[in-house]
Amino acid sequence: MLVLGALAACPKPQTRSELSVAAATSLHAVMPELVRGYEAHHPGRHVAVTYGASGELKHQVAAGAPVDAVFFAGARPVDELIAEGRVDAASRRVVASNTLVLVGRAGGQPLTFASLTALPPGERLAVGDPRTVPAGEYARDYLTALGEWDALAPRLVYGANVAAVLVYARRGEAAAAIVYRTEARGTTDLVVLDEARGPAAPEPKVVAGRVKEGRPEAVEFVAFVRSEDGEKTLADFGFGPP
Repeated sequence: MLVLGALAACPKPQTRSELSVAAATSLHAVMPELVRGYEAHHPGRHVAVTYGASGELKHQVAAGAPVDAVFFAGARPVDELIAEGRVDAASRRVVASNTLVLVGRAGGQPLTFASLTALPPGERLAVGDPRTVPAGEYARDYLTALGEWDALAPRLVYGANVAAVLVYARRGEAAAAIVYRTEARGTTDLVVLDEARGPAAPEPKVVAGRVKEGRPEAVEFVAFVRSEDGEKTLADFGFGPP
């Protein structure tokens, strides 16, 4: 009787299984919609998302952080986790694409990628930290291909993620910033000055995968984001097809 009474007093086990997702900051606007769509298709499931620079999140997953799936703004951090045995190679999916753009204050100097070295004295350019932010890595590679990286290096201000890079331009602490096109959508104080194009232009990709020690349901979430419904949601927020 005492045992049965104790068991009856114990809280009932949770019926929802929570998936933990690590996502790049550049997905902060679209991911809540993707989560809502997934949860609507899978009643009782819940997805919790942590945002940050892809490189920083990669280090956390490598250190054993309790994450079920990763959605990074580039292939390298996912592929490194696969090489380290942390992410299941079979689950790797490219789920969307993006475009690198140059943004600046409305009414400011009409800069282009090709004319960045003509920035007025004292003006700076904001980019993501290439060591941890894929957008910064794309920017470095593109400016290097244009022969401008070395000349601009002393005038660069680095952001910890794409959102921070955008803030530098909004506050006037940088004359221009290099971000993804999706980050520039809906901004009224900044305008797109130029778009990376040509053979040297990077092709930013959103790459996902299931962490090997994570919940198996993570594969379903990745599959939903890659599905027709997920692709439509991503397109609504300015992302391109995989």
